[in-house]
Amino acid sequence: MTQMNDETLLYTKDELEFRSKVRNWVDKEIKPIVDTITSPDFDFRSYFMKLGDFGLSGLLIPKKYGGSEKPFMYQLIAGEEISAVCPSATMMFGASCTLSAIPILRYGTEEQKQKYLTPLAKGEKIGALAITEPNVGSDTAGMVTTAKWDPNDECWILNGEKRYITNASIADQIVVFAITDPTVDSKSGMSAFIIETSWNGFKVEKDFNLMGRDGVRITHFSLNNLKVPKENLLGKQNQGFLILMNELDSERIGIAAEALGCMRTPFEIAVAYSQEREQFGRPISRFEGVSFKVADMAVKMRAARLLMMSAARMIQKDIPCTKEATIAKLYASEVSVECCDMAIQICGGAGYVTDFYPLERFYRDARLGTIGGGTSEILRFLIQREVYIESRRDSSAQISSEIDDLDFDTMMGAIPNGFRPDRAEGVSAVIQFSFDDTDPWLLTIENQECAIQKGDSENPKMNVKTDSATWREILLGKLDAMQAMMTEKVVIDTDDMELLMKFARMFRFTPEILQGVPKPAEKKPEKKESLDETKFMLGKSLDEIEIGEKAESTMIVSDEHIDLYAQMSGDYNALHMDEEYAATTMFGKRIAHGPIGGALVARVIGTQLPGLGTLAFNMKVNFKAPVYPGDEIRAVVEVTEKVPENNLCRLSFDVFNNDGVVVMDGYANVMPPIKE
Repeated sequence: MTQMNDETLLYTKDELEFRSKVRNWVDKEIKPIVDTITSPDFDFRSYFMKLGDFGLSGLLIPKKYGGSEKPFMYQLIAGEEISAVCPSATMMFGASCTLSAIPILRYGTEEQKQKYLTPLAKGEKIGALAITEPNVGSDTAGMVTTAKWDPNDECWILNGEKRYITNASIADQIVVFAITDPTVDSKSGMSAFIIETSWNGFKVEKDFNLMGRDGVRITHFSLNNLKVPKENLLGKQNQGFLILMNELDSERIGIAAEALGCMRTPFEIAVAYSQEREQFGRPISRFEGVSFKVADMAVKMRAARLLMMSAARMIQKDIPCTKEATIAKLYASEVSVECCDMAIQICGGAGYVTDFYPLERFYRDARLGTIGGGTSEILRFLIQREVYIESRRDSSAQISSEIDDLDFDTMMGAIPNGFRPDRAEGVSAVIQFSFDDTDPWLLTIENQECAIQKGDSENPKMNVKTDSATWREILLGKLDAMQAMMTEKVVIDTDDMELLMKFARMFRFTPEILQGVPKPAEKKPEKKESLDETKFMLGKSLDEIEIGEKAESTMIVSDEHIDLYAQMSGDYNALHMDEEYAATTMFGKRIAHGPIGGALVARVIGTQLPGLGTLAFNMKVNFKAPVYPGDEIRAVVEVTEKVPENNLCRLSFDVFNNDGVVVMDGYANVMPPIKE
């Protein structure tokens, strides 16, 4: 294998150990059957059972369903290693163990997972995924395969054709996409079903002869009044487009990994051959016409690997990566063809004939990568679209910085500003926003008007579930709403797929809708008065104090104050004083809080204003905002009540921080000195 000097940086120790095991298994189990896969008598089931026995067919599937439950990177490693020997074997493996299995894993019921996912994970059954039709490829809007509900037999009746479906003629089960609501566009009216190929109405029309990927069954099949039980609807009715979109990013990264394997072996053959083959008295590797091709191949392979790995790590961390996954697939699939071509050129006649090296086979196999999973042309369209989306998002950055301090309620209240009434014709709905960490909101759409308010609905047409931080990022334009949904940072629960699709078009979730939204009025500190006449005098007795008199003082809070008054208040907790503990709190640093805050106020009153007396009791402190070390706090105290018989007066107080925000308020009863 081509040396990767930084492989311990790119891959974890466990991933590298897994690669080594898979490579040994491929040498033992796949290499011997490469030339027999094309045979009509090839035992496909034996191949899939070997995948299952070794744990490859269920890499991404939980152990409870017979899988290995490994991270996404393990699937890519397996795909690359198998492709380095036989891309045909990888294609069959991916169609069954990923394309067919993952939709069932993500959207299937428990019964469906047990029945259909478990045998796929164990290699006991073969699966496929069917989207493409005679007149439908990249544009699913033209899909004509239909699924109609039969109320008498309580089942779905499927009719139509699917073409270029990997594994279909050897599969036991296929995830099929069909139109269930022809009155709306396909994105809103498409559903997914799990069918069994043994059912009446399923017919293999033909297997195609391929330019490459010898032995893979690429099938044209028809559905003629195929009855599908209601329990075989995958996900919800009309949810098919979302199911389809949900796996595209991971599928494209998988194809990039296949492309890496497909170019790796030709590269290694070319490097070895160029050092062995001599012309004009020296190895051809000494000629720059050859060695520069080797350099170009090395650059392309390296770039393809890094693009693939970057997107894969994003998938593992649930980071939206539509652009990155598409770039990885586009680049890797195209340079795979280029590297195979250069390897043939380096090897000359020995590379073109089939007698010595499998280079012409890898060349033909690589060519499919630029077509399947999205043609290069479609991928370029998607990439430029994502680039312009990001550009618009960047142009909103200035707006975001200006409104980033808006409170969440204000931002939610501004959602109607982004409403597009011309796209809401015929829509009547109550949409619930449910947040993990704050109050729910209701969005009402009626007669091409909308309104929003806090509240719950027992029967909303749609429920948007997320947390306030994620939704805030969307409203500020920092996170794309569709990508948030695909990574399940936002979960939308509805049976009305048309409403869901229209919802995405009816509203603009951009910073522009927040421009001009008035910020809630902040509580300003009281205007500083001249205290020459009202200031408490040292030693002033109760009868000399008048109700309404005020006094104030300031102090700078230090770490020592926090420690001291925590202990004085009896609320000392060593954890609160620990910097590592403080870093895990919502404030991220040490704060004065609760009784600690009260002790600080007592110090302001008792030490800075001794005229009020040093005996204070029945103090009530409302702690309203954090006080940090280094803050200068200002206490404003006012006499509100006198009790002569007990020589007591009640003081109310507000304590402000540097920004004029009230951090504490409350009252304290004090005993002034008695004068003879």
